[in-house]
Amino acid sequence: MAHPPSHLSHKSTLAIMLRESALHGAVQTARQAHDRSFERWPPHINLLYPFLAAPSTQLETIVPRLAAAVARSPVIRGQFSNLGHFQHSPKRATVFLAPDPSTRTEIQALQACLQAAFPEVNHDTRPFEPHLTLGQAGGGAAGTATLRRKLETAVLPAAAEGWTIASVVVLERNGQDDPFRVVHECALAD
Repeated sequence: MAHPPSHLSHKSTLAIMLRESALHGAVQTARQAHDRSFERWPPHINLLYPFLAAPSTQLETIVPRLAAAVARSPVIRGQFSNLGHFQHSPKRATVFLAPDPSTRTEIQALQACLQAAFPEVNHDTRPFEPHLTLGQAGGGAAGTATLRRKLETAVLPAAAEGWTIASVVVLERNGQDDPFRVVHECALAD
C-alpha cells in the first residue's frame, strides 16, 4: 500500500477486537505460530486503516463522530466458520478467519457508517473485505493449502461458539514496530 496522505497514518486504525473467549485463545495460539505481526497487532478486524494520525491527541473530535456513527449500529452476534486467503504474490499469502455471509454484511454495514462519519479516511479504495488475519504462508499454493489445513483444525472448532462484537476501538502505536494499544473504545447499540 502506498504512503497515506499526512492526515492519515498506518500507526492508527478503527477496528473491532476479538476479546477473551475460547475463540480468542485458539486465534492467539495460531497467530503466535503463524502471524509475523503477532507482537504488534491484537486479534482484530480493521474497519478504517490507515486512520487519522495521532488519534490520542484528537480524541475530543474523534469520539463524538465515532459515537454518532455507531449510535444505531447494533451489537453483532457474529459467526466465523470459514477461512480465506489473500494472495500477495505467487509465493506468499495471508490466511484469515472469515465471517459467514450474514456477519459479513453486518460488519460491512458498520464499516460503511464509520466511513461516512470519517470521509477524509479514504486512502484505501479497495472494496472492504472483513477478515481477521491468522498467519502468512510461503511456498505458493501448496504452502497456503498446508497452512489452511492446520488452521482449520486449530481455529474453526473454537469458532463454532461465535463472536459477539460489542464495540469499536481506536488503536494506536508509537513506532512502526511498537504494539498497538487501545486509546478509545465505543460501545455499539445493545
